[in-house]
Amino acid sequence: MINKILIKKDVYSYLISPYFYISSLVLLFTCCIQFFIFQRFFVSGYGTSDLSVFFSTIPYTFSLIIPVLILQISNPECENNFPFRSVTVILSKLVSALIIITIMLVPLSIIPVCVNFFGSVDVNQVICSFFGIILYGILAISICLLCSEIINSKAAYIVITVVTMLLINSLHQIPVFIKCSQFFTSLFNELSFTWHFDSFSKGIIDTRDVFFYLITSSLLIVLTFFYAESKKGRKFFSGKSVSTANKAVSFFTVLIFVFLYTDNSRIYKRFDFTKDRQFSISAHTKKILDSADEPVRITYYRSKELIPRYPEVKDVYDYLKICASENKNIFLTLADADKKENQDILTNLNVAPQQIQSVNNNKIEYIKVYSAVVIEYLGKKEVLPFVLSTASLEFELALRFESLIKNKNHSVYILCGNEYNSNDYSYMQLLFNSSNIQCYPIEKESLVYIQDQLELEIPLIIFGTAGLSFDQSAVIEKFILKGGKVLLATSQYSVNINGDWSITKNENDTFIPVLEKWGIKFEDKIVNDLSNVRISFYSTDNNNSLNDSAQYEYVNYPQWISVLPQKNTPNGITLFWASPITQNKSLIPLCNSSSMSWTVSEFSKTVQEQTGLLYVTNPFEVEKAPVSDPLFKKEQSVLAAKLQDKITGLYNFETNENPNVIILADQYFALNILLELSGGQMSDFRNIDFILSMILELNKEDELLKIQYGGIKNKSLYKITDAVKFNKAKTNVFITVFAVIPGMILISGITIFIIRRRQNEKYKI
Repeated sequence: MINKILIKKDVYSYLISPYFYISSLVLLFTCCIQFFIFQRFFVSGYGTSDLSVFFSTIPYTFSLIIPVLILQISNPECENNFPFRSVTVILSKLVSALIIITIMLVPLSIIPVCVNFFGSVDVNQVICSFFGIILYGILAISICLLCSEIINSKAAYIVITVVTMLLINSLHQIPVFIKCSQFFTSLFNELSFTWHFDSFSKGIIDTRDVFFYLITSSLLIVLTFFYAESKKGRKFFSGKSVSTANKAVSFFTVLIFVFLYTDNSRIYKRFDFTKDRQFSISAHTKKILDSADEPVRITYYRSKELIPRYPEVKDVYDYLKICASENKNIFLTLADADKKENQDILTNLNVAPQQIQSVNNNKIEYIKVYSAVVIEYLGKKEVLPFVLSTASLEFELALRFESLIKNKNHSVYILCGNEYNSNDYSYMQLLFNSSNIQCYPIEKESLVYIQDQLELEIPLIIFGTAGLSFDQSAVIEKFILKGGKVLLATSQYSVNINGDWSITKNENDTFIPVLEKWGIKFEDKIVNDLSNVRISFYSTDNNNSLNDSAQYEYVNYPQWISVLPQKNTPNGITLFWASPITQNKSLIPLCNSSSMSWTVSEFSKTVQEQTGLLYVTNPFEVEKAPVSDPLFKKEQSVLAAKLQDKITGLYNFETNENPNVIILADQYFALNILLELSGGQMSDFRNIDFILSMILELNKEDELLKIQYGGIKNKSLYKITDAVKFNKAKTNVFITVFAVIPGMILISGITIFIIRRRQNEKYKI
């Protein structure tokens, strides 16, 4: 069916052509500029090791390169004299073009290598992405071959083919700008070439996508063959041959639609090749589902407006189908959330719609959408109010499956031992409740009276200890000594958050001596870090209007530490005015500041008397980096730790051989106002995720903890924390991708040109 001579001729003719080297440079520069510059890879807070943007650029670049490639390897005048059948010529062109674009992709492999120096790159995901690009390349080559047979004019061929490729690649974007029915929205999505590439970029091989590329390519090749034969005078579309053509085209068309629109998981399969199997069900979740003796009904209420704007919701439905396939008693339904009766059901379940931005007729509008999962079992219901991706989906599902099927619920006590109350930490309670975790606030004034009612199996979260009396501290100590689980967020300092942010020392804190007896000591210092939060300040020259002369000023604030992703903080957290915890053998460190952190000591008594300040906390006056201190020493500080040694009481004559206590050096890290300030318009809820993981740690729920961490892929550039080393590595990357690799391509092209010129002169060609 294919001819090696033709393949060698086409590959050789293109490799010695300047178009090959120009195309290679265009592909390389386009992808690198888009990823490193337009996506601000090296800008703090924007850089990510997620290569999906990089790979998504390649199909659009191929739309420009492959039409020219097919034009270069096609020579109709010579092909008419070939002693080969049309199918042989066409398939040989296909293989030749595929070999050429594969060679073009080789220089791009340097990009994942460069990114891996800054952050973690999943090799399996990269391999799947390149595999998807190859399949896309086959389809793109096929459509270009068809166009080359239909269109005789080279100029018209280039224009029509490029425009057609770009349009087909962007079909899934049409519903974003034009309001379409559900049918046409699905149709545009499924017919888009790049829509089917999305799973490959995530490290998933979906047989529907594979079949779409292969079957559609086969259909286009068949049509190309028919046109090629008809140009040779063979009447394939008249007489008896028309039935053959119709049968072939109809067969492939039916196959395409079968694999596009079937939802039967037994027909298609999804293979998760990611390193941590992020898109697969864990053994723990499977075990829970297997224990379901009665039907479990899962209903996914989804608005059609979500699909073109958030393609990730497709993965949500696919993941739910995987869950349903694990047990014959699990039934899944996809419900249209835009129907009035379904909206009424969601309203009765206290599920509110979310607003998203929509562009319609050049007007920005806000529409309300739903993406809720409702689980029913034995007459009971659990709800996931809003789901957009699979990032934490399995964890949220596992909590609800445990609650429904195993009747296992999660609860926590919340105690504010500082000047605030539980309402000031309401964000945490709301998010816990949405994760099916019941919160029980405890007033410190009633702590002594209800101490016998506290259940040891329920973790106790304590924010601050400066406001606790001796009796209240004794109750907490007794709770811990009896085996209670405690997450204690405190320090020896208090901050006037609603005022000038001045810091005072809690001299009369009754629980700090208890911690010191257990080997937990806070240093009289404040941790500063170059990895910090950037605070935005809003100002206006016109006090009467917020719209006139409005300005934003951004200030790096090193006393608000942005803890980099670590083992116990895979998504990072933010800490406010934290003090370092003195390291000793009785503690297991859980998270640290970065390698570019430093500590600031209290002012001397003289300075305190003169200024009235213990520390400088003004964002505009605080030292952004310790450049003025010649004795500066970089040091990582322990910010959270867990007790591991035997403890004895200070107020109670009891001991605990195996205490279950976690200490965090910040009493404000879950405070509503600070979450808002540190997160901007989108509050920083990473801290609440950290609390949740610590609760699982206290409960020794290792399987759930593994699921929670497994859903989080660290995409930050965390490997190089030293600013000097980072800038040096950045320079090396730019030199490599914009100078070394292009230089090697140019040198190869020039060398080939010189060799060809000498051969032409030698043989007088």
